Amino acid sequence: MVSEKIILRAKPLFEFDFSQEGFGVIDNSKDNNNRFYRFENIRNIESLTTSSNWFITIVNFVFFGGPKYHYYERQQIKFKYMEEKIVILTENCEFKNVVEISKKIKSNISNLNT
Repeated sequence: MVSEKIILRAKPLFEFDFSQEGFGVIDNSKDNNNRFYRFENIRNIESLTTSSNWFITIVNFVFFGGPKYHYYERQQIKFKYMEEKIVILTENCEFKNVVEISKKIKSNISNLNT
């Protein structure tokens, strides 16, 4: 049973459905992330905004020349799920909503540990 939904994008649909046990991801874009994650199996969650990866940018500039090779890390939610590293790309979504999702997951994880 879903207790709360947070819609990140309407077209194509991208939402997080929260329940007592975990959350489900519904992503109808080409990067299909549809899956349910249990809170008890999640570790080290973080939300990352779009940022420059200066190391790769400098290497590309030196070897290939020119600023057209500027490399960006994409906006995402990252966490460890059991032994698997999960990256959910959240491009074209409001970053404040991505942070809200991350905080909600952290809150539920900490409630399990208390």
